[in-house]
Amino acid sequence: MPVLTANNSIAFSTLGCPEWTAQEAVAKAAILGFQGIEWRGGPEGHVKVTMPPAARAELNRRMHDCGLAALAVTTYTSFVSEDSGVRQANVDDLRRHLDLAADLGAEFVRVFLGELQPGTRPAGVYDRIVACLNAALLHAKAVGVGLAIEPHDDFIRPSAVLPILSGLGDPSVGVVWDVGNSYAAGEAVSDSFKLLRKRLFYVQVKDSFGRWPQRRLALLGEGEVPLDEAFQLLLASGYEGPFSYEWERADDLALPPADVAFPLALRVLQALLARAQLANCSEDTAD
Repeated sequence: MPVLTANNSIAFSTLGCPEWTAQEAVAKAAILGFQGIEWRGGPEGHVKVTMPPAARAELNRRMHDCGLAALAVTTYTSFVSEDSGVRQANVDDLRRHLDLAADLGAEFVRVFLGELQPGTRPAGVYDRIVACLNAALLHAKAVGVGLAIEPHDDFIRPSAVLPILSGLGDPSVGVVWDVGNSYAAGEAVSDSFKLLRKRLFYVQVKDSFGRWPQRRLALLGEGEVPLDEAFQLLLASGYEGPFSYEWERADDLALPPADVAFPLALRVLQALLARAQLANCSEDTAD
């Protein structure tokens, strides 16, 4: 099965194409020239933990035949509840998504940590999160799938995720850097990169205007997120991992459809990589 962990491959998240079936997503990814797909899991995703083994094998085969790799499967977990039964249910859901990811040949399961109750600070739930992820870690290793934590919700600032990564300290657990989200949270690209670079599994890319809560999504290359800076930092550091375009159309059907957003995004991502490579070459020549 093809893999995406080298040579700065480009994927897209199926969050951006709710109108497509999984089979259409595979066919269009291949036609457009993407190298992989980041599958949305959960109850509304293109792939679900209820998929029978034959359907998983067929989707895996279709991707292989098209020369595509499965980057990750997203699960909508939460590990912050005071109720231990709720936390255990989320650990069980994560394990099921790990099995799904393994069957689809995906390298990672993308993990959310949860939304806090008003008045609760991230530091107050770190022990719960670490315990839950530790409980799933043995299964993740057994099936050969990494746990990719995304800074999001109340943990959107990368600094809020670092204590969790330190508490786990296992190379099977890393982080997804969503450049657009960290920018919208008010963090400088260089600061986010410094915090996350040592545990970086893959990079999500989007564009927008403004900061939370006034952020407005934009087609890639048409917003204000400093993507050139991010790509140059990444490539200068030797990052060879994948980039995944995330277009949040499933959450906002007023956004342009994937048939418009995805071809544009691929061209912009290729241009960003080319400019970053050229900048690095120019620096090497100057040295």
